[in-house]
Amino acid sequence: MKNKIIYKYVGRVLLTFAALMILPLIVSIVFKENVICFIVPLMLALIIGLLLDRIKVESQTLYAKDGFIIVSLSWILISIIGCLPFFINKDCSLVDAFFEAVSSLTTTGSTIFNNVEKLNQSILFHRCYMQLIGGMGVITFVMAIVPMSKNDKSMHLLNAEMPGTSTGKIVPNTKKMLIYLYIIYFSLFGLETLFLMKGNIDFFHSILISMATVSTGGLTYLNDSLASLSLYNKYVVSTFMFLSGINFNIFILLVLRKFKSILKSQELLAYIMIVAFSVTFVLLNTYKLYTNASDALVNSIFHSISIITSTGFSVGTIDTYPSAAKIILLLLMLVSACSGSTCGGFKISRLIICLKTIKRDILKIIHPNSVHIIRFEGKRIEDDMVNSNSTFLFLYIMFVFVIMLIVSFDGFSLDTTINAVFSTFANTGLCFDIANFSIFGSVSKIVLSIGMLLGRLEIFPILVLFSDLKK
Repeated sequence: MKNKIIYKYVGRVLLTFAALMILPLIVSIVFKENVICFIVPLMLALIIGLLLDRIKVESQTLYAKDGFIIVSLSWILISIIGCLPFFINKDCSLVDAFFEAVSSLTTTGSTIFNNVEKLNQSILFHRCYMQLIGGMGVITFVMAIVPMSKNDKSMHLLNAEMPGTSTGKIVPNTKKMLIYLYIIYFSLFGLETLFLMKGNIDFFHSILISMATVSTGGLTYLNDSLASLSLYNKYVVSTFMFLSGINFNIFILLVLRKFKSILKSQELLAYIMIVAFSVTFVLLNTYKLYTNASDALVNSIFHSISIITSTGFSVGTIDTYPSAAKIILLLLMLVSACSGSTCGGFKISRLIICLKTIKRDILKIIHPNSVHIIRFEGKRIEDDMVNSNSTFLFLYIMFVFVIMLIVSFDGFSLDTTINAVFSTFANTGLCFDIANFSIFGSVSKIVLSIGMLLGRLEIFPILVLFSDLKK
């Protein structure tokens, strides 16, 4: 890390995180709970941030490699600092606290707590608030309010932090685009809060659910996830989970009234078709498990959308689902929703490019001398992007199996091990036969935490960081 601007950027991120920590501190004061557990991480982030921000840099130039390193370092440091409230409040061990913080920040939604309803209100708020921060990414927030790079190469940061094959620009200015994205993000958050309040959920708990929904996080304040909500509220959450799984660029196009571009979106069309097929398939395979059609329908819709968007909310057990329905949900867990959304997983955009690549390779075998161009969303996909996509797929599968091997030493069944790794690496949270992750050993929890970070940042930023540290 020879470029000193890396440390300065990380410092600014930590200063922003320190400022963001004021809100859970206020909540702890309002509920007359332990304020020390928030003051300590706030001060730690503030001190480290100030020290790093004071480093003098000769050049403001930011390169792609620097962007990957800044994103990786920032997420690791925020996870460490963000875990302190759980530990200081004596809710769990340090390893468990780290797992919970990473799960919150990466919007995975897995938990180590057996009874979340016993936690302080401020701690519950902190969990959901970390999801809201991690949904869009704290670095994108910093970029939206603080000038980060004079040469506008801060897109390297955005592409490193926001999931997908490419973030791209719909508006010419990076800062303006980020402001658009955050207006959309908080609009979804505000609208869901209002709809939930209309469904007789109080203001505070409506905020908690909304933060966990629009971030596609899934951690909530109830032991039964959202099973105790009314039918109306279940449909409200389902709707906003679905909307949060859409590429946020689509919403910008909607604001700009570029309706033709929206209708031409291959990823959006594929997303809608996959959700429609999955809901229908799950419904046809599970309706016999329910006493009435209404319960069968809401469970099929809710769980299909919850898993494809990697939210992880639940409104009932999925352990009793037939094997066919479980396989579909498992595939949804791996594929996930759209690039440029708050979701984890492989992304539909990557899947489409993989399928187009397979089609091109088959046509090359049949017609060796012909030229076949891969296009996605109206743009030509260069060979470098195709190769990068293939590399990502290989690394994705490799890390899943490596983590699975390590976790297997805990001695659980193959099904339990697979479910644990798939749900954390894909940042889904919801999985079969695992109520919470307290059953796993410390090594497995750390490895699964690393898996969550790898999944959320799409592997490359973490690999670049560690390859740079070896030099």
